[in-house]
Amino acid sequence: MSQLARRLVISGQCVTVLTSLPNYPTGIIAPPYKGHAFYAEVCDGVQVERVWAYASPNKRARARMANQISFMLMAMLRGTMLPRPDVILVESHPLFVCLSGGWLRRIKRAPVVLNVSDLWPESAIAVGMLKANSPIVKIAERVERWAYHDAAYVVGMTEGVRVGIVRIMQQSAALPPANVTMLRFPVDLQRFRPGMAAERAAMRAQLGFAADAFVVAFPGNLSLQYNFDVMLNAAAALPTIQFLIAGGGSQAEYISGQVAARNLSNVTLTGIVSHDAMPGIWAASDVCLIALNTHPLFEGTVPAKLVEALAAGVPIVAAIRGEAQQLLSETGAGIVIALNDSAAAIETLRRLAEQPERRQHMSAAGRAYAEAHLSIEAVQRAFTAIFEQVVNDYK
Repeated sequence: MSQLARRLVISGQCVTVLTSLPNYPTGIIAPPYKGHAFYAEVCDGVQVERVWAYASPNKRARARMANQISFMLMAMLRGTMLPRPDVILVESHPLFVCLSGGWLRRIKRAPVVLNVSDLWPESAIAVGMLKANSPIVKIAERVERWAYHDAAYVVGMTEGVRVGIVRIMQQSAALPPANVTMLRFPVDLQRFRPGMAAERAAMRAQLGFAADAFVVAFPGNLSLQYNFDVMLNAAAALPTIQFLIAGGGSQAEYISGQVAARNLSNVTLTGIVSHDAMPGIWAASDVCLIALNTHPLFEGTVPAKLVEALAAGVPIVAAIRGEAQQLLSETGAGIVIALNDSAAAIETLRRLAEQPERRQHMSAAGRAYAEAHLSIEAVQRAFTAIFEQVVNDYK
């Protein structure tokens, strides 16, 4: 929500962000933050208050829980010291930070708006990170129901998330559905846009791609919800196409092992990429390939990389279902293929590589949708209206 915070400051709001010392996704706290319990700084005009949280390169469930719970406790402590706000915006996931928001709501006597990017623990169960009958899941489910009940307003970042929130609330007789809405992930339309020729040339030179190479990209978190075998199989079958995987995450080791074992010389792995480099990554790409794993929960998923691709005017090939499938079909910005279908991915990419006019049409369609629905300004106005409503209701 850093883009939203900056936009709120620009529009005249006073914003303080309470977050952890930077450690994602490496799990390492680096200088100048290392060794501090609290660290205050100003980023793009936004006052940022950082707190220590347990960080580890270990991505197992226990390490992640230690990270979330330590941040929850430290956020409670530091938040208690800060001036009283008019409204508290809590970002979930991680889920347990909702308890920090609940504590501060009572201490500061300010309403909470809960922004939900992921249904958790449902998503952790879906990717096999947690077992449905584990103690952590039982506790998390209770916290989830409590958080929706405790908030003055709840925002889901996809329609699938919004529907899931309403379903859970109706089971526990919590907030009325009128206090739940959907606002999509916003995109900086100035930073992510088509036609960035200089950035395209510079990034391709940096990555070692020829100026006329056809590049298929997957930028972002290499998480368990994605089926990277589809992309690797396509790379093996299409040696004249360059495949770019830019990011880090739980599947990074598996992917690099497969690239080495299969001698996929046309696959480039960048590792973790800074957000500042992402416009260049998109500019260097001709197509974005997204392949989700099979689970009903993912039908309500609209990956952040998908909306960035729309803004950047990069055509999308997606093995995806549900909400994202409908979005691509309606906009004409992408081609939807069957889940786990490497053959379909191979044939679709082969055809797109030979159809520059079709790619240009898809690019224009994606950008048009982004301009109409995904601007930071539109999301900022919507959140401001929610903030004003809950503050007036709280008086």
